[in-house]
Amino acid sequence: MTMLQKQTIKNPIMQYGGEGVSWRTLLSSIHNLLSPQGVSCLVCGKMISAIVRGYPELCHVCYASIPWIMKPRCYTCGRPVGCPDCSRQSAGSRNFILNRSAVAYNATMREWLGQYKFRGHEAYGPVLSRIMGWAMTRMLRELATEQGGISIHFDAVTFVPISEERLMERGFNQAELLARGAASVSDIPLLALLERTRHTEKQSFKNRRERLHDIQGLFRLLPDVAERLESVMQQPSHKPSLRSRFTSQYNATRARYSILDKPSDTPLTLLLIDDVYTTGSTIDACSEVLLEGCSQLGRKGEVYCLTWARS
Repeated sequence: MTMLQKQTIKNPIMQYGGEGVSWRTLLSSIHNLLSPQGVSCLVCGKMISAIVRGYPELCHVCYASIPWIMKPRCYTCGRPVGCPDCSRQSAGSRNFILNRSAVAYNATMREWLGQYKFRGHEAYGPVLSRIMGWAMTRMLRELATEQGGISIHFDAVTFVPISEERLMERGFNQAELLARGAASVSDIPLLALLERTRHTEKQSFKNRRERLHDIQGLFRLLPDVAERLESVMQQPSHKPSLRSRFTSQYNATRARYSILDKPSDTPLTLLLIDDVYTTGSTIDACSEVLLEGCSQLGRKGEVYCLTWARS
């Protein structure tokens, strides 16, 4: 071993041209050479100076613009502000227990979703999916708190379907992508259970009355939904019923299914996913059909909903 090698082992500083260079500095230089240069933000296009944990595609400014719903004000629909939809006397009961959303649907979130959903900017997909996973984690934590700290588990995750025409147009179902993000958090089975009976125009162009009219008879169960649900039912049950403090509405919603409680005391609990909650008519119609699917198997059903945004 030469004298220089002995000095290098004893001292991590090597002398080159009279200037000290540490191994840390040398490795940092190599890392900079190998790392991609000039990574720009997915949203604003500016160079990312510091990585946001979990969201490397976003700069800190764009990440900070996400209007997270940390504490919903309306227990039923998950709205972060006062909700006239759920408080009005004519609202009636829902076919789902409750809905939670990840973000408030403001102009920024509308643009993000539009970039992915309508303009084919696929790079937004993983970001939206991770946001949905965050919302899923919060929802599970909230429900567990209501159950006195007992962990909650959904039997399956499903999603609102789109028409064949819309699928051909976009090439994907955004609700299915979001459902994958939610299901991945707790390794819950993801099942396609619903289909549309007809093609309709975009709901975003319609008012409340038009939405309620168009939604009638729009969804139905897939032909093999019984087999898909039976595969879930065969798995060992290790969860309590997800009865929430919203007991009165829960009972009113499921009153017509009470005769089906006898075959089993354990409900089949499903989580329904969609992109945006506006009036709640879409997920309510889907929830009604899902409850019918549970009843066909002689089981009572519980449907919870998770949407990416709440308008």
